[in-house]
Amino acid sequence: MGGVGEPGRGPGPREGPVQLGAPLPIYRWEQIRAHDLPGDKWLVIERRVYDISRWAQRHPGGSRLIGHHGAEDATDAFRAFHQDLNFVRKFLQPLLIGELAPEEPSQDGPQNVQLIEDFRALRRAAEDMKLFEADPTFFALLLGHILAMEVLAWLIIYLLGPGWVPSTLAALILAISQAQCWCLQHDLGHASIFRKSRWNHVAQQFVMGQLKGFSAHWWNFRHFQHHAKPNIFHKDPDVTVAPVFLLGESSVEYGKKKRRYLPYNHQHLYFFLIGPPLLTLVNFEVENLAYMLVCLQWTDLLWAASFYSRFFLSYVPFYGVPGALLLFVAVRVLESHWFVWITQMNHIPKEIGHEKHRDWASSQVGRGTAGGAGCSGGPARSQWARRDGTDARVRIPSPRPSPPPTCPGSWRLPATSSPPSSMTGSAGTSTSRSSTTSSPLCQGTTTAGWPRWSRRCVPSMASTTK
Repeated sequence: MGGVGEPGRGPGPREGPVQLGAPLPIYRWEQIRAHDLPGDKWLVIERRVYDISRWAQRHPGGSRLIGHHGAEDATDAFRAFHQDLNFVRKFLQPLLIGELAPEEPSQDGPQNVQLIEDFRALRRAAEDMKLFEADPTFFALLLGHILAMEVLAWLIIYLLGPGWVPSTLAALILAISQAQCWCLQHDLGHASIFRKSRWNHVAQQFVMGQLKGFSAHWWNFRHFQHHAKPNIFHKDPDVTVAPVFLLGESSVEYGKKKRRYLPYNHQHLYFFLIGPPLLTLVNFEVENLAYMLVCLQWTDLLWAASFYSRFFLSYVPFYGVPGALLLFVAVRVLESHWFVWITQMNHIPKEIGHEKHRDWASSQVGRGTAGGAGCSGGPARSQWARRDGTDARVRIPSPRPSPPPTCPGSWRLPATSSPPSSMTGSAGTSTSRSSTTSSPLCQGTTTAGWPRWSRRCVPSMASTTK
């Protein structure tokens, strides 16, 4: 066998895809780790090394989404984000440049091997039980009751007049309808309702555009990144909210740099005045419109225009333009409260910080772990136990007995004590890897949480994990 990086000769990077029948060059993680730069991206799938530097711009989900996994093992992400793996693998072959050296681990950086194995076994069991096969009838009824609520709200105003009581009742019904639309379009965006992805995308455009006034591409662009790298700054748009709010490690950074744009010691109070009321009314509306205009999503813009035309043509005759605008704002504010409390209950309590390059299962189950980043307890080990001490096939984390974690608020689990109520993956310490946060796509987010647009835009309608 030749040297690492080139078959038959000395070490060195190989240029271009591997020819059919030719021996595969082997690479070590220290070589792969260097290829996580703009215009120079490698990733590993099923122990094979792929150079996606040029092809990333053609990725259906956008270059930013696939670029988040640069210089990482993307095996589980690859399986989660694509429905027909055999079809997608055809596009991988021209990008193949080598494979991991036999002595190299499949994952670079902190990993919980047992959790990864359990996660993959759980996924196989769920697939065998056909738990990912949705019932279209249920979602048809969901759409039906959304449309029924839209009609009911209009009938209340039509029959009872635009008084305060009918208007309040109509606003509540419309807010519930709008909130249910978020749930329906979310599942459609994951291509988890119909067997054909195209049907899911068309249905999502109808729900998101005609029923909500938003862009389906804009939502998928944000949401796919969230699933790829949950709670990671500059990769998950949902947690990049500084300097308005400081979450996780951003509070430490701002404290060290003595940045104080707002009274952050009182953000738990002004959160209720800014976050829940204004998320969909201000942040989403502005970001959504900017995305459609800059990324030239004219179809989505027409869908959104159809929503606003329908809404104001329906209610301006009763309220006039000012009254219809007030009703629209009231519905958006009520809907925003619903959206924030439902979605952020499992976001903000988790660990939020910079990229730690953890394995897929640990990042998805929950980033906060005993002895995790910032703690001195080190990686967690696992044991089989129930709260009453009996054996069970539910894996819970147990930190190594010595030394105990020293972080405030962390926990230590003696051999005879009860485990915590939530299961988390292992953490470990961060590695000194390069991490990029920019990409030449209409896709960036600044530290202020607002889009940093460029001139090139790619639709992000890829299938994702269910």
